[in-house]
Amino acid sequence: MEAFYGDWMRRLEQILRDLTSASRGEGEIGELIDLALSHYKSYYLERRRLAERDVLQAFAAPWMTSFERTFLWIGGGRPSLAFRLLDAAGGSGDQAAAVMELRVEAAAEEERLSREMASLQEAMATPVVVAVVRRAAELSDGAYPPEQDAVVGSVLRSLRLLLDRADVLRVAVAKGLVRILSPEKVVKLLVASTHLQIRIRAWGTMRQA
Repeated sequence: MEAFYGDWMRRLEQILRDLTSASRGEGEIGELIDLALSHYKSYYLERRRLAERDVLQAFAAPWMTSFERTFLWIGGGRPSLAFRLLDAAGGSGDQAAAVMELRVEAAAEEERLSREMASLQEAMATPVVVAVVRRAAELSDGAYPPEQDAVVGSVLRSLRLLLDRADVLRVAVAKGLVRILSPEKVVKLLVASTHLQIRIRAWGTMRQA
């Protein structure tokens, strides 16, 4: 995953350059929006494949810097961040009512998922779960997969489901904003989002140097 992420970030930098230099042609803008969204989708698909093998690694995200990880919410970005970036990029203009409706719905679901994540974190901290996970980590040959324990297996399955639901929300927000906003505003939002992610990566790398 580390090699994939390094290549993925380099490609994201190129996408940002393309977005910032795009002409006003509707066809080109549409293609760039599709390209950017497809690129983000590729990351979440790769991370999902990892989660199927090791959901704890998917949440821990060791391929990121510690600074990047401070911005994670259930394995990825907070959906609400998209709306704050949109505000900073000039707002939604004539589409304000539709954006607000989406924002309220997303905030409610984000809060529900956050509460469920907090409950799962409490479950992960119980002595039984900690002992099983620690034992599995000590046996790196896979001879003692934690999923075989009834209690731990249930928690891990819940984590995978929660991760999937968080991704569904992230996708719903992205698709909703693309549907509501003009292509020009979508490009501004994508520029703000990709630029922030690249800067966070750069800051995190410098801090760990």
